[in-house]
Amino acid sequence: MADHEAMHEQLTEPRHGECDDPELSPQVRDALGMLREHSDNDDFRAVIADVLAGRCSLMDAARTAAFGDVVFASIAQEFNQLTGDEKQRLAARAEPSEQEVGSCGTPCATCTRICSALRSEPN
Repeated sequence: MADHEAMHEQLTEPRHGECDDPELSPQVRDALGMLREHSDNDDFRAVIADVLAGRCSLMDAARTAAFGDVVFASIAQEFNQLTGDEKQRLAARAEPSEQEVGSCGTPCATCTRICSALRSEPN
């Protein structure tokens, strides 16, 4: 199983057979709860509460300014503190290997997410 497939499975679990509306995994729910508890941004806390209550998806929440202000801003801040060599090593690790092939047979470097689509088809 390719790394991106394992990550996808860890982040989401099918919700009662609905492929297009994944349920948050317990690990992600716990992480979101911890972020909400430790944040002093009321808008962010409200967005995360909506995600955890099922009123909006994590993808929808990630598109909000409140989410970006807390999550993406801290990622950018940490990234900006890296040295040039550290940034290059990080970028190299993020690039998929052209030799790595997903369960669908497609090289992961050119992935069209067909692996996920195949898994979600009813038998």
